[in-house]
Amino acid sequence: MTSPGLDSVTVDIIGHNLVAIAEEMGVAMIRAAYSPNIKERRDCTTALLDTSGHSIAQAEHIPIHMGSMIGFIPGVVAQYGEDIHPGDIFISNDPYLGGSTHLPDVTVVAPLHVDGDLVGFAAAVAHHAEFGGSQGRAPDIYSEGLRLPILKIVDRGTLDEGLVRLIQLNTRVPDERLGDIRSQFAAVSLGVRRYTGLLERYGADGVLEATGRWLDKAETQAWAALRELPRGRVQFEDRMDSDGAGTENIPIRVAIDIDAEGIHFDFTGTGAQVAGQINTARAAVEASVYYTVKTILDPTLPANAGFYRIVDITIPHGSILDSAEPAPVLQRSDVCQRAVDAMLGAFSSILPERIPAASNGSISAFTFNGYDALRQRPFAYTEVIAGGAGALPTTNGQDAVQTHVTNTANTPIESVEQNFPLRITKYALRDGSGGAGQRRGGVGIIRELKTLNDGIRLTVKGDRVATGPWGLQGGGAGQPLAFVLDPDSDHSRSFTRADNGTVLAAETTVLAMTAGGGGFGSPPDTDSVPAADEREGDDVQ
Repeated sequence: MTSPGLDSVTVDIIGHNLVAIAEEMGVAMIRAAYSPNIKERRDCTTALLDTSGHSIAQAEHIPIHMGSMIGFIPGVVAQYGEDIHPGDIFISNDPYLGGSTHLPDVTVVAPLHVDGDLVGFAAAVAHHAEFGGSQGRAPDIYSEGLRLPILKIVDRGTLDEGLVRLIQLNTRVPDERLGDIRSQFAAVSLGVRRYTGLLERYGADGVLEATGRWLDKAETQAWAALRELPRGRVQFEDRMDSDGAGTENIPIRVAIDIDAEGIHFDFTGTGAQVAGQINTARAAVEASVYYTVKTILDPTLPANAGFYRIVDITIPHGSILDSAEPAPVLQRSDVCQRAVDAMLGAFSSILPERIPAASNGSISAFTFNGYDALRQRPFAYTEVIAGGAGALPTTNGQDAVQTHVTNTANTPIESVEQNFPLRITKYALRDGSGGAGQRRGGVGIIRELKTLNDGIRLTVKGDRVATGPWGLQGGGAGQPLAFVLDPDSDHSRSFTRADNGTVLAAETTVLAMTAGGGGFGSPPDTDSVPAADEREGDDVQ
């Protein structure tokens, strides 16, 4: 039924109100969070979803986090049915039950009702710096942390204290975990209130109709953009260097078919799931595909599931892109980044004027866990370190940025040193790390820390260690990622995934050097020095 006066302008106003609600939810969570991982690094995402788990509006946070929501909502609806009420909040983090894409990403949702009928959910995903499990390598998901199935943690306004105690008992930093979960409660509760206010302003029928038309608008806009693309099939293959557990050169293959029926992504031929922790739940790859489609077709597409309708995805089950339980998935984001690289590589053959060279190629990070001797408490610190973006046909790649399926900030030096037994001794651009070309790749980052007491365990993640990000049209590869212990000593050594869980002594220096982006076009002079070298020693601001 069409609501009187609901013209296209009103539809846009209501649609943008939905986006504003999602954005405000994110602000509330960041302000209320306890951990620097959420408060400073902003490793979190908020959204409004319909009862099928489709995005109505997603804040501009972390694209891969949509994978933590896609399967969760159908699970809630199927499991709880009529037992979903105003004031309820649900929680999960299990990739194999659709509640997350890896265990540190805890998803919390609260139902949205219209005249007593369930119409959707407000959702908040937050990456928790520590959620139990091994502090080194893990052979399966059971070892990676505390698994939460889809559970009701707040029942009509009453918190399940027993479940809270269970979560705290199985994490090493219990007060921080509870504080961050409460920040998620605050975010989804705010989303419910703001949505209720929208209903009061425009009427339930108006909001529901506008939501449907807002989704339809995204689909229509996507079809218009798709008609501008050449028809046919394009293919590409990229590779993961290693899983950290003995498997190397793992293929990521994609074939993309573009026709009048839509756009189909087929990852058949991708390598089988592996023993290491880089396997991926299907939903995370789906989120990566939707990110790629939005960037290729039209970056101005509304951030909702309307444009998903033109996309079809085939991923072989049991592959590294759709792993079977109980494969470990903690470091799944590196494979998602490589899937994006492969998709962009395929598109480069038909859209050479739009597609950049490969960016740094992984979500490079190190994690420090242990006991803080000065503050007399356990701690967990995770830092995702930016790298270089791939060069475009018309411009150099951006320096020191997060790319593709991630979008986190850095943790300020002051916050690190105030909260953890660590001192940052260097934070700078990695000059010369971008690939050479007519347009050079963006440069990566140097981030160097020193431990201040004994007994701190180190884990790292990131690929592009053996081979740097590729260039296009004759552009050079960027320098690969590297982690080094005590780099200026006589016992300096590299540190890889295979070393994860190593216990460091006090005064150990840990150096991360992230990959630069690939270059675009053959360099006019192969002996020329990359422009980044002119800034040697610049600090990252």
